[in-house]
Amino acid sequence: MAPDQIRFAADRMLGRLAKMLRLLGYDTLYSQTTTAAQLQQIARGGERVVLTRGAIETRFPQIAGVFRVDSEYAPEQMREVVERFRLDTRAGLWTRCTRCNAVIERVDKAAVQEAVAPEVFQIYDEFFRCSGCGRVYWRGSHVERILSNLEILLGRSDTGRS
Repeated sequence: MAPDQIRFAADRMLGRLAKMLRLLGYDTLYSQTTTAAQLQQIARGGERVVLTRGAIETRFPQIAGVFRVDSEYAPEQMREVVERFRLDTRAGLWTRCTRCNAVIERVDKAAVQEAVAPEVFQIYDEFFRCSGCGRVYWRGSHVERILSNLEILLGRSDTGRS
């Protein structure tokens, strides 16, 4: 499923999973302060799939659109969600801020000169900025490491390596 076809809300036990889904481009609400009542309201609204580690029967009785993640380990949690919802792991890769969930947009190099270390500015030509929190991103060596980890985790090589 493509990132524009499904949206998630993760309970407070799934912060690392939320970050990983955002990395793949999936709109994923997450806050450590979100209550069970707020998640119930989100689930009833039907616009997001609620991801939880808790018992669905007691926390979300008779509410559709809730998925219980079994694993306690974030990479396995991501695999569960990717497989259950048949998520496209390439289409939205690197399009959302992993911190705040807002869309990341390409910006002119000159626009970020003051926001990055001089050596980063000198080495890289392509930069992106979060439209929400303003965090600056670039395709550094960490990108290849993350892509390799995704390939290993998902057991295939469709994670957008270029």
